[in-house]
Amino acid sequence: MATELETAIAYCEIFIPGKRSPIEVLQNLLKANLFSKYVMYEGKNEVRIAGNEIAKVSVSQEIVSIEGLGKHYSEPVKDPFQQVKQLLASLPIKNWTAYGYIAFDIARFYSSYSKAIEQALLYFLIPEIELRCTEEGIYVKSTSSLELVQEALSSEYQPIDYVPVSLAANFGDREIYQQHVDTLTQAIQRTELQKAIISRSMKIDGDLDVLGTYIVGSRVNNAVRSYCLNLGDVRAVGFSPEILMEVNRDGFVTTNPLAGTRPRGKSLAEDKQLNDELLRDAKEVKEHSLSIWLAQREIASLCLPETVQISNFMEVKKYRCVQHLSSQVGGCLKPEHTLWDALKVLFPGITVSGIDKAQALEWIDRLEDEPRGIYAGGIGWVDSNNTADLAIAIRSVYQYGNSIYLNAGAGIVAESVPQREYIESVNKMNTMLTNLVLHS
Repeated sequence: MATELETAIAYCEIFIPGKRSPIEVLQNLLKANLFSKYVMYEGKNEVRIAGNEIAKVSVSQEIVSIEGLGKHYSEPVKDPFQQVKQLLASLPIKNWTAYGYIAFDIARFYSSYSKAIEQALLYFLIPEIELRCTEEGIYVKSTSSLELVQEALSSEYQPIDYVPVSLAANFGDREIYQQHVDTLTQAIQRTELQKAIISRSMKIDGDLDVLGTYIVGSRVNNAVRSYCLNLGDVRAVGFSPEILMEVNRDGFVTTNPLAGTRPRGKSLAEDKQLNDELLRDAKEVKEHSLSIWLAQREIASLCLPETVQISNFMEVKKYRCVQHLSSQVGGCLKPEHTLWDALKVLFPGITVSGIDKAQALEWIDRLEDEPRGIYAGGIGWVDSNNTADLAIAIRSVYQYGNSIYLNAGAGIVAESVPQREYIESVNKMNTMLTNLVLHS
């Protein structure tokens, strides 16, 4: 185990009053060369920006490691969530927050799922500079110079006119995807499982402009959580409609499954018609109800019985390209449980894996040719106070090395129609397909 340094590092802090655009803030910090690696995460009533790393914890296919602050330690992967918890706890930093991602592929350590990207399967950085942009102003923390940050924030913002590339949807995989849906539907009808989410991917050669894509995408996409990150050979931009896990200071954990989908209408009347159709569709209501049933079971295994609750049951949430049935499930963690215990139970999300989760992961591994990577995993932050905010990484674009990936899927149950499920995946992928900005 990595040993702690004798003297703990503390952040210097300052509050800068006045509301500022987080995009302008990030662009000024990048222009001032204060950041190399960074994460921007829009959560509840605030946008967080974390730049540079004084330490990082990562998980590869073979090892879990911690680097920074003059130390390096690694060990073989056994139970990565618990190992990461222990390594983060060893950090000689007061009141740290770790920002980054958890790839779907980390499920390979907890299930029969076997695929994995070459890059890190989990990556969390402890930032040198951290900003929280709120309605009242900006809270700044830094282990180095606050003056340099203040100087960058006071510089004049020069907007850039980003132009997305023109890309058309590729329907070349329609037949094979629909065959996979048919194969899975037959397995569900044989009662081998109840539901699974089968996805498809689109690969593009190019160099993703992270900030440009985020700016263009934010003009047209609404989201529960949005984010952009640049961690070197891994980059991502997304507008997620779904919270994987939120844990507050009182130990209350919440997950927000979305299941059941219709496209948006071209007019208010058509949109209302599709909304009503979604609420009446037996297949969509069944898919959602099954997801909430399992989410409640998962939450109940972690939480005090009298605190487990379902709220906002089967609300229709509307996004740019699609509308979903949404419910929230939550409870107060038992004293012996931490956010990492909750993550181990809730990950991967029901709505991106299936029911029974173990069987669904087996079918996903069997039917999908490519590793999912960050898609359907989690992006966000965890901290030393046992609080967390992690979005399910969907409606996003990812860069690994020289390749850009778009992914989208659909929830398959016994009543699924292959043609309709394919179109659903196309509508979801369009969230990012029309908003990509590339470096020339």
